[in-house]
Amino acid sequence: MKVKLSALALGLTLAYGATSALAAEATIDQSGGFSTAEITQFFNGEEIEATITTSGWNNNHEITQTLSERVWADIDASGSFNDARISQSMLNYGGAEVKQDASGSSVNVNQGADFYFLGAGTSQWAFVNQSSGFGHDANILQRGHKVEARVNQSGVGNDADIVQIGTGAAFNEARVTQSGAHQQASVSQIGSGLMATVTQSGAGHKAQVVMTGDNHTATVRQSGWGNTARIFQGN
Repeated sequence: MKVKLSALALGLTLAYGATSALAAEATIDQSGGFSTAEITQFFNGEEIEATITTSGWNNNHEITQTLSERVWADIDASGSFNDARISQSMLNYGGAEVKQDASGSSVNVNQGADFYFLGAGTSQWAFVNQSSGFGHDANILQRGHKVEARVNQSGVGNDADIVQIGTGAAFNEARVTQSGAHQQASVSQIGSGLMATVTQSGAGHKAQVVMTGDNHTATVRQSGWGNTARIFQGN
C-alpha cells in the first residue's frame, strides 16, 4: 500500500489496517504484519517530509512533527517486532532517521520542547540504525538548539539511550556504536558543547557517560570480553 499526500491534501487517509496521514509530502508504504503507520505534520511551513516504509512483522510506526520549517523524518523498518516513534516539536531544521532490521526492534526519538516555553528547537538531528538481531531498543531525547545524536547497533542484547538537553549555541554530539553480544550504553548530557563517543565491540559491554556543564568531552572505546566503563563529569 502506498499513500502520498501533497501540502494541499490536508485530510485523513485511512486504508490498510490503521494508516492515517495528514499533509505536506508524506509517504507510507507497508507490506505484511499487523501494521499501523501514522504521519501527522502540523503548520507545514517550508519543506517538510515524512516517510515510513515497512515490510513485516509486528510493525507500528508514528511520526508527528509540529510547527515545522525544514523538517524530515524517515522510518524504514524491515522484519521482526518493529515499533518506532519520532515526535519532533517546535522545530526549525529537524531531522531524525530510523532504520531497523530483524529481531526485537523499537526506537523512540523525541526532539524539541516539552514546555521550555515551547521554544526548544533549532537544528537537532538523530540517526538510529539497528541492524541484525536480537534485542534492539534505542531512545533518543534531545531538547534545544543544535544537538545531534547517532546510535548504531548490531547483534544480540542491544540497548542505547541518549538524552541531551542543550539549548546553548554549540552542538552537543553523542555517538554510540556497538557490535556483537550483550551491549548497552547510555549517554546523558545536559549543558552545551558536550561531546561523547562510545564505541564497543565483542562480548559483555556496558558503558555510561554522564556530563553536566558545558564544553566537556568523553570517549569510551572498548573491545573484546568482560567490558564495563563509566565516565561522570560535572560543574
